[in-house]
Amino acid sequence: MLYFLRKLRRKDMRNSKYVKYAIGEIFLVVTGILIALAINNWNQRRLSRIEEKKLLENISVDFKEAVRTLGSLNKRRDESILNFQMLIEALSMGNTSDTKHLDSLLGKSIFTPTYNGKNSSLSIIINSGKINLLKNESLKSMLLKWPQQVEDMTEGELDAKKLTYNTWVPLISSYTSTNDWFVNGEFSNVLPFRKRKTSVKKNYKGLFEDDQFENIISLLELLYISGKLETEGLINQAEKIIGAIANEYPNLNTTDPSTS
Repeated sequence: MLYFLRKLRRKDMRNSKYVKYAIGEIFLVVTGILIALAINNWNQRRLSRIEEKKLLENISVDFKEAVRTLGSLNKRRDESILNFQMLIEALSMGNTSDTKHLDSLLGKSIFTPTYNGKNSSLSIIINSGKINLLKNESLKSMLLKWPQQVEDMTEGELDAKKLTYNTWVPLISSYTSTNDWFVNGEFSNVLPFRKRKTSVKKNYKGLFEDDQFENIISLLELLYISGKLETEGLINQAEKIIGAIANEYPNLNTTDPSTS
């Protein structure tokens, strides 16, 4: 009987060792899996962060270029507004004698500032869904709103362009020489305008007496002033986006390769 009990006890001890060993093996396997998952998750986060950084690098370059372009467009708008003011001044004084100066003013008046609104990096990340890689929700929101804000501004530009080429140009060309707009203006040193003589009889007196002349100038001035204000808003928004990106990644390389 004692022999049997000792044998049974030894068997129980062996079973206990097997259970402990099995538990140890399971613990090691589970620990290994958890460590592997943790490493994989860490690596995925690292790769996502690297990709996010590269995306924001490209976006920052594009928005810095947008700020420069929009600023140039507003300078052009300022020139156009001043140009129209000089035409109104000439109209109010009834000054039609300096036709070369008037030709130059009309030549400048037909060029309408337009922004193509393209931001290739932003379009790519929105269309590909990679914008979800961005962790900064405020920045993400600003980027998603940007295309619509640009569209709102360019609608006014298109209105100015249509008014210029559908109404303004036909009006002024019916009284003046389109050739002389350029001969006596910005293209005076460019062939074929340099030596070209016009056979068109100019009638600035008739143009000034046409009510449409002053009316269209007023509308174009309004569109340019409105476009300037909307563009200033876009510039401010672009600078906010650039600042948010800089806060997210202070050491980004955002130098445009094309300017270096």
